[in-house]
Amino acid sequence: MKIISKNLLLFAALIFVYTVLFRYGLGSMLAAENYGWVIALSIIYGCLMGFTGWFTGYREGRQNFLFDAGFRWNLCTFLVFGSVSLAWVHIPIKPWSGSAQSVHITLLIWSFFLFLHFLLFLILRRRTIKGVHKSDIFE
Repeated sequence: MKIISKNLLLFAALIFVYTVLFRYGLGSMLAAENYGWVIALSIIYGCLMGFTGWFTGYREGRQNFLFDAGFRWNLCTFLVFGSVSLAWVHIPIKPWSGSAQSVHITLLIWSFFLFLHFLLFLILRRRTIKGVHKSDIFE
């Protein structure tokens, strides 16, 4: 059982690309005041993130029987999105960067929900044996 697997690394690489493109597109659309496109871009970004997480998570479940309730994917998304967003507000070559305060508030709220997810992970982990769900072992 691997904690950092090929599927998780593929997920991280894809969401890195998605997030950079999203930040660039979001900045361009906000600078041009095209708010309809901001909403459309956000929906597309969310759908891409959801599909990529579902696809790589599904493959992970078939290849690696580590039961973690998706916590690794949530933590990976938090780290990649947070890193890209924080770097984005500090890099001067872009159409519109936003404020660091909005990124900090977003990450603060997200970290609260990530902590709740971690608690859920710990509760569910008690129902496993070395990361494998008991029903998968004793069928």
